[in-house]
Amino acid sequence: MDFVATQDFKSPYVVSTGMPHKPTQIKTKSFKKGEIIVGEMKTDKFGKPAFVMHKGVMVVPLSCVKIVVTKDINPNVSSSADGGDISAKPKTVVVNKPTSDTEKKKKYLDGMILGALAGFGAAYYAEKKGWIAVPEQKNKVIGAVIGALAGAYVVFRFTK
Repeated sequence: MDFVATQDFKSPYVVSTGMPHKPTQIKTKSFKKGEIIVGEMKTDKFGKPAFVMHKGVMVVPLSCVKIVVTKDINPNVSSSADGGDISAKPKTVVVNKPTSDTEKKKKYLDGMILGALAGFGAAYYAEKKGWIAVPEQKNKVIGAVIGALAGAYVVFRFTK
């Protein structure tokens, strides 16, 4: 079962190795408020809950923990914040409306501008590295045009 700590506390446990050069030690484990504790509820001889056994060695008092109660959620029923059902009708699926022509034009224009900048930068870089033998202004213009066309193609290919 899962429990949540309601306050900070320490639980003692014993470490025994069975070796003479490493004697038995008593250690404590600190639990913080809100920490999840996985353990088993132990009862007394009358069947009343007595304590929680964590990892088989640590005793956790019941005054420091609360039981975590989980509940399955039905995805077809909407609920309020307190867990009660508001209505029993299934949720509706939201369908995205198709983009308008102006939004498509804006996407293409943005893609072309970014592509033109990338093409211009690539041509400038190629001239500085000496990959283009004769540095001219038309090389940068050609790079910008090729980049703009590539940007428009990318927008066309990867948008719905």
